[in-house]
Amino acid sequence: MKSQFCMCRVILALLTVMSVSALAQTIGLVQVGPSCATTFPSCTISATGTGHLIVVGIQIGGGVSTAITINSVADNAGNVYREAGAARSIDATAGSVVDIWYAQNSNAGATTVTITPSTTVTNGGALIWEFSGANSSAPLDQTAVLNSQASSATPSGAGITTTVANEVVVSLAAVGGNVTGIASGNSFVSDSSLKGNGWAHLITTSAGTFAAQWNESPAGTFASSTATFKAATKLNACDLNSDGLVNVVDVQLATNNYISCTSQPFLTFVSNVITSALTLPSMSCPVNTGMHTASLSWTASTTSGVTYNVYRATASGAYNYAAPLNSIPISGTTFSDCSVTLGQTYFYVVTAVSGSVQSVSSNETSVTIPSS
Repeated sequence: MKSQFCMCRVILALLTVMSVSALAQTIGLVQVGPSCATTFPSCTISATGTGHLIVVGIQIGGGVSTAITINSVADNAGNVYREAGAARSIDATAGSVVDIWYAQNSNAGATTVTITPSTTVTNGGALIWEFSGANSSAPLDQTAVLNSQASSATPSGAGITTTVANEVVVSLAAVGGNVTGIASGNSFVSDSSLKGNGWAHLITTSAGTFAAQWNESPAGTFASSTATFKAATKLNACDLNSDGLVNVVDVQLATNNYISCTSQPFLTFVSNVITSALTLPSMSCPVNTGMHTASLSWTASTTSGVTYNVYRATASGAYNYAAPLNSIPISGTTFSDCSVTLGQTYFYVVTAVSGSVQSVSSNETSVTIPSS
């Protein structure tokens, strides 16, 4: 039961977020093309590498039914392709369709990419990019489309706002006329003139809003699809297996390979996780703890012999006092919350426990976990 009187004085005095900063790796273009035109369903490319991002840009038209969709994309190395969000755009006037598909964390040796549309295509084209350094588990960031745009001699690709600094932006435009190159001053790289359309990419170094722009002659209507993909993150040079975590695996790799890792995130992990796991059960975190933990400390109760419970909620005051965050009673005055979610705000209180009696809760404190 919960005491209706203050049997002890519990003051939640400190809450900190233990963080290790993530560094984005650099995305690099491994290969682009060769393009394939009117040869659906198969396109031939140079053999792909391991762990890369493969992006397939597809344009169908003109004069076709804009109800055509892409049913699937596959290759001979068993990579799994998916549409880049809602990446399909159409130009109803010209009768053209644009779409972007991708495969993450590629298997090596793909040489043939097979594109299967919902109906036979005799006027289509595809261009395939391969990038190194992309996020291997969730690379897609943003998708944008422009449908049935008015006639223009300088068509702009669907503008898109990235969320992190290091990304690759792939933009396509199916135009009524013929693309003659990237517009002056635009930072995108033109990768092909296949079928007179726009195929371009840009590797960014800062977050922002980006849009490709082409010159077209003669002017015509157009549709555009754009997708952005994030770089992999590596906490530091001591994230030896590049999994985005500084954990016991990196300690083992460092030991086995006689690598000296003196970066602060690595030392922080060793000090606060491994050492704590051996000495302070209430402070220990599993070895797969991510980039952030919330660490609490409080003033000891004036009643001797008590233990403590920690409660967490995602809204102020919304605590379930039947389910403390700690799995065993806490005898000290510290606790680390190892299961936090990026970008989430948490609220915490502490109670003291003596036998079957639990004190009123401490003052509430809150913390917002960084979003990266």
